[in-house]
Amino acid sequence: MKTTIVKIEGNKIQAVVDNDVKEFELEPWVKQEFVELGDAELTITNGKVTFCAMVPKEEAKGEAKKPGTGKTGNWEDDMVTFEDLLTNAHALKKPFSIKTEMLAVDLEKKYALFKASVTVETDETHEVVYEGHGDATADNVTGDFIKPHFIRMAETRAIARALRWYTNNGCAEEEK
Repeated sequence: MKTTIVKIEGNKIQAVVDNDVKEFELEPWVKQEFVELGDAELTITNGKVTFCAMVPKEEAKGEAKKPGTGKTGNWEDDMVTFEDLLTNAHALKKPFSIKTEMLAVDLEKKYALFKASVTVETDETHEVVYEGHGDATADNVTGDFIKPHFIRMAETRAIARALRWYTNNGCAEEEK
């Protein structure tokens, strides 16, 4: 949720929610040194802050955003790393597993297609499965040292897509 942090005291913050000031505790993985007074994007789970991203002052004023999109207009700013996706998934503190399946591979044409499933235990008797597909070809893999590893790249892309579904992250995964 978009809000304004108005007070920081130890591992607790006060933020404006529905025109009212409410207090929230920061989960241990939310680094206090990155939490500041001002506009922020917070994720609250069970009354605790599980994610906090400060909104740069230019964006808070509306100067840097592309009209009507809420984005900066620079696609590189809207990317997420695989490491961040995995860290965010673990931060949700729910047991999960990742399983991949190779759906197609053509070594001659250097093409691979994978399906990844992230299975999350919601309680002792229920689970939710998030699936994503990823492909790789010689044409859509950048970097000469990555091109020979198109099979692993397809698998990584599938896992990243499934993790984005699980973590509710609409940003594209940044590839290295």
